[in-house]
Amino acid sequence: MTEESATSRIVVGVDGSEAGTAALVWAAEQASAQGADLEAVMVWVHDAMLDDASAGRTLGEARQVHLHDLETRVTAALKGRTEVSFECLAPDGDASDVLVDLSRDATMLVVGSHGTGRLRDILVGSVSGACLRHASCPVVVIPPAARKPETRLGRLVADIG
Repeated sequence: MTEESATSRIVVGVDGSEAGTAALVWAAEQASAQGADLEAVMVWVHDAMLDDASAGRTLGEARQVHLHDLETRVTAALKGRTEVSFECLAPDGDASDVLVDLSRDATMLVVGSHGTGRLRDILVGSVSGACLRHASCPVVVIPPAARKPETRLGRLVADIG
């Protein structure tokens, strides 16, 4: 086994929602506990109707906006945990397809149970459900109850929010 294949990798989908933040915080804690690398992914669609960052921007400019947002969120979630190696990706496309593809050789895939809203769910579909059905690694879905202020995860999310 090579050193590269011996390193575990946790992929986490981050969409800017409260659920996405909770998933990121949980994944960062897991990466720290397991000595795993963290791959934070913010998938988006270059469409001004579905994505505010796309309005009036080129594909490359919108990608940079999402990447900067993601890097800010990951830095806050890690809170100085220098032992966690991380990478941020901001690909455009279908969220469930991209996350399933990126998690093919991952230790686990982490997503929030609800995304950015009901309208988006109707238009795009349930990302967490598709990941559960199609990912080839274990999938952790962070439920709404985990984000309540009285839970440990809820307090951690509130600290970075």
